[in-house]
Amino acid sequence: MNLTKEEIQYIDNYLVKNDIKYWDVRAELLDHIISSVEDKIKKEGISFREALLEVHEGFGNKLGHFKSPSFERKLYYSNKGFKRFEREKQKEIGKKYRRLHWQGLKNLFLSPKFLLEYVLFGIGFYLCFLNFTKLTIVIGLILLMVPTFFSGFHSIKNKMARRSLNIVLTTGISILPWSLYNLSLQVFNMTFEGEENKPYYLFLILTILCYPLMRSGLNIYLKIYNDFKNQYHLMVNS
Repeated sequence: MNLTKEEIQYIDNYLVKNDIKYWDVRAELLDHIISSVEDKIKKEGISFREALLEVHEGFGNKLGHFKSPSFERKLYYSNKGFKRFEREKQKEIGKKYRRLHWQGLKNLFLSPKFLLEYVLFGIGFYLCFLNFTKLTIVIGLILLMVPTFFSGFHSIKNKMARRSLNIVLTTGISILPWSLYNLSLQVFNMTFEGEENKPYYLFLILTILCYPLMRSGLNIYLKIYNDFKNQYHLMVNS
């Protein structure tokens, strides 16, 4: 038995009320719950409400023990199982994207086009360092923040990006070069505070080394963003 549109909408609202804030996690849960509820109704001959309560409890959510519990009270008594599911998805997706980012970095170094870009960048950045040494530090920081600029823009532009666990996690990985650079800058300032001749060349080396990480992170971030933007539009318009 297929659920009605009203019943599917009810399940979606029920997930929202159970504090499933990421829409991509909610979409996965929605598909699973719909399938499980339909299966229980068909095999066990029970009502929609009974099936939903059984599936709800099957996720590890407690129904609560009340003298005269209502359907709603049982359904929203606990979301512990859903929160555990969300944490497990976070670990799973994070592990997946870490592999994807490192594979993307490997692919860049196998690309003749990127290797030419990398050489030209290194030469250009070195010439900039020779003529504008201190300015180069700021330029390097801004350059490595490019993925952060994109993610910030997308988060401001629409809620789809900031409400997607996949996009949030890939953003966290893509800002690694900037985080490394920023940490190094703080350590540098503390270590060489008060000295006149500071070894600024360290940031020349660090920026050139981190550039492939930034490019890989940006490529992966934009791919994930576009993939999930399309999925979101399909889900909303379906």
